[in-house]
Amino acid sequence: MNNASIRGFLVLPLVGVFAVACGGGGGGGATPPVTGATLAGTVQMPSVAPAAATTGFEPMVAGEVVVWFEPGHSVADLDAVGFDLVRGGSGPIAVYHARSAEGRSSWRDGARVADCVEKATCDAADAMAAMDGVRCASPNYLLRAFVEPNDTHYDKQWHYPQINLPQAWDVTQGSQGVIVAVLDTGIVSAHPDFQGRLVGGYDMISNPQTARDGDGRDPNPEDVGDLITPQGSSFHGTHVAGTIGANGNDGQGVAGVDWNCRLMPVRCLGQGGGTIDDIANAILFAAGLPNASGVVPPQRADIINMSLGGPGLNPVLEQACDQAAAAGALLVAAAGNDNSDQPNSPAAFDSVLSVGAVDLVGQRAPYSNYSSTIDIWAPGGDMSQDRNGDGFPDGVLSTMADDQGQLFYKFENGTSMASPHVAGVAALVKAANPSLTAQQLRQVLIGSAGGANLGLPNNGRLIDAFAAVQSAAGSGGNPVTTPVLAVERTVVDFGATGVADSVVLQNLGNGLLTYVGGFADPPASWLTADVFETLANDGIDGDRLELQVDRSGLPNGVQQTTITLNYSDGSNQVSIDVVVRLQVGQATVANDTVFVLLVDPVTLETYYQAVTDATAGFQFSFAGVDPGVYLLVAGTDRDNDDFLGDEGELFGAYPSIDVPIAVEVSTGASLADLQFGLQELATLQSLGLGTAETASAETTFRRLY
Repeated sequence: MNNASIRGFLVLPLVGVFAVACGGGGGGGATPPVTGATLAGTVQMPSVAPAAATTGFEPMVAGEVVVWFEPGHSVADLDAVGFDLVRGGSGPIAVYHARSAEGRSSWRDGARVADCVEKATCDAADAMAAMDGVRCASPNYLLRAFVEPNDTHYDKQWHYPQINLPQAWDVTQGSQGVIVAVLDTGIVSAHPDFQGRLVGGYDMISNPQTARDGDGRDPNPEDVGDLITPQGSSFHGTHVAGTIGANGNDGQGVAGVDWNCRLMPVRCLGQGGGTIDDIANAILFAAGLPNASGVVPPQRADIINMSLGGPGLNPVLEQACDQAAAAGALLVAAAGNDNSDQPNSPAAFDSVLSVGAVDLVGQRAPYSNYSSTIDIWAPGGDMSQDRNGDGFPDGVLSTMADDQGQLFYKFENGTSMASPHVAGVAALVKAANPSLTAQQLRQVLIGSAGGANLGLPNNGRLIDAFAAVQSAAGSGGNPVTTPVLAVERTVVDFGATGVADSVVLQNLGNGLLTYVGGFADPPASWLTADVFETLANDGIDGDRLELQVDRSGLPNGVQQTTITLNYSDGSNQVSIDVVVRLQVGQATVANDTVFVLLVDPVTLETYYQAVTDATAGFQFSFAGVDPGVYLLVAGTDRDNDDFLGDEGELFGAYPSIDVPIAVEVSTGASLADLQFGLQELATLQSLGLGTAETASAETTFRRLY
């Protein structure tokens, strides 16, 4: 039984999350009293069902089988009935063509899986593997040309392919010689994605009450929580630090931008925020300059990230930033989340690299400031959308903790999330060419930025991790000498009205690439996709993927496919994916039964239950509710295990799953028009509770019948 389900930004259980006095629940069980309060409302189902996941065969050369011979055996010794030799030399490897695959279509073109060319090729590989003299055999699969880490939730980090980060990891994955300071709420150092990555920082908060750790400034930057809302602390610095440098390719959690840099946590934000005094001294500390603590680190930070800010241009902060920059540090700061063109401190200072936020499709995020002082843009996400149809909000996924000591992963959005992308890429650039000064780092980041067609304010450009490290390596390191395929956007969302769009294709490396074909998975009769070359045989300089959709006859809901484009440099094939999505009408999840529960906010015991579905308009009502304080939650139980909130189910809490609020019920009260939405859940490991197999049943809500 899976009882450790975690939605993108809510960890269950909710014990301690709600700052309310427990009034019990009346102990009503499944048979509530006949007198008491009434509650009624409507559960809002997702307006568009998440796109269905598709499975199939990995891309391969149709009909081809790669064979590895045992020592002493060769092509001449293999009696391969039904196979034709394609190529083989003096080494142990040969390639054969399976005649059984001839005349078959791909499952991507609509062929039945049992009859498709991929299935025939796999069967042929199995047959070859069983032959005498063959050590092993495999379909001739097409592999990607860039690094993708094996972290459990990397597939949810859409924000990395958006900035060509996987291609950059082919050049460098960072260096322990680079230090990035994180000026924030501190860090939860026990998180497993930080192990082996931290260097000594400092707690620069001078007021013990604000610090909440019993003293003023001290050498311990551990985040004890800022209690930013009645529902709990933000642990903002832990999320920011994870984007910069969570351990990558370690088989768990998420990957950071840089897998090897060292992180220096400097705590300067406490309950209520941070003072100019504390933040300015934190900047000086990180830069290795004299400061109010009387302490400087053994080695200053190369890069200082500040996902913080305030209105106007503060002269004290400006002096601190100017001095840190003069000392050799690159300062990076969030531009602010006010949807304003007004500059903020410290991002707007000349000595600071200011970062605005884009959403999943590369447009300015709706909250992001757009001042002319913004130097570069990076993924910040938009939690109100799910434009790639993965069932999660389009936030930035990173490391997180809570006030109960749980360690997990959470989606957030904001320019606070954009800034650490830039700081992390800066660390990669520094690793690619350690001789670069801070000013040269800045020039490389800005000069290599792309996204000219995204229409960002003031002709803004999106950071390009690969172009940045390639530029740095080419000026003193080891640049990539092979072609590197990239696209301007990895997701095209036509929404409810769009009919045509195009995506620019790029070769960010060296050498020529030739388009050899592509396919849509799953097949999409509603989509027309063509690749057009700007100049013939020029190595895809500005080539375009042209897309057109035909909505006629499509059912209400979401249509989604992934286009795989294949290119060749003459000897190797590389591929890249573009997700294409559109919405037709307002498809509701019409077949689900929804269980609405009133539960104790501390014990999570269910006291009252209502059941609703589409025939009732997903309306619910409770009668005879005893006075007390309750959590109002709802969800589906698609696996019929009596628990709400499992993977693949819908779940929600009143008034929102992000910031739920307990409902206080008084004698004879009548509460109507209670409305809240349900969203799709997916399982993320909650490290504080153990794995999904060992977590306590208290992490979900039990229905009554």
